[in-house]
Amino acid sequence: MKKILFLGRKHCENTSRIFRYLKKKTKNVQLIYSYFPGESLNLKKIDKNYDYIFCFRSFYILRKNILKRANFAAINFHPGPPEYRGMGCVNYALYDEVKKYGCTAHIMNKHIDLGTIVNVKRFAVKKKDTVNSVLKTTYKNMEIQAKKVMNLLIKDPTNLKKLINKSKKEKWSKKIYKKNNLDKFYEIKINISKKDIIKKIRATNTEKFKPYLLIHNYKFIYSE
Repeated sequence: MKKILFLGRKHCENTSRIFRYLKKKTKNVQLIYSYFPGESLNLKKIDKNYDYIFCFRSFYILRKNILKRANFAAINFHPGPPEYRGMGCVNYALYDEVKKYGCTAHIMNKHIDLGTIVNVKRFAVKKKDTVNSVLKTTYKNMEIQAKKVMNLLIKDPTNLKKLINKSKKEKWSKKIYKKNNLDKFYEIKINISKKDIIKKIRATNTEKFKPYLLIHNYKFIYSE
């Protein structure tokens, strides 16, 4: 029976379903929720040793001393394909007008979104798609991907090597997007072309976040 640490996000239905799925696979699974960006994992809540550590939409950034507690692997499910690392993957992908998007399962190491790729799952992006619709599809595919990968690894740890071999042609982008990059990306420049402003609005406009124009330190937020 495999011992698992599952780090998920609070108020996430996908996280809840995956946890229920894991409990059917092994009785020895511990769930710790993540609530906000920059949150630190309380080391007193976790054991010294696990077979696997799985991260799904978790805000925690795991250090080497935590990653070493996984006997076989510590795996993250990243909400973007290898071409997009870091934050705001969907935003940049929509601005680039990609035809396909996806999610990536990878082994975690000291670098963000740069560990050995285990699996990539892609899906089509339509012209009418928005940030919200692509994110919804992404999380749905991430859940499917997570269950598939988890099932294979719990069944037989040697499946990890097989998954890695199948994904050996997949390569991470050298560029990584950070929070400050994303904050700047939301700003609309005064001299922007009509074509680019349409792309920018599509790539940044959600209920919670909006593109904005900054003039003489006054912020004008986009409204439909």
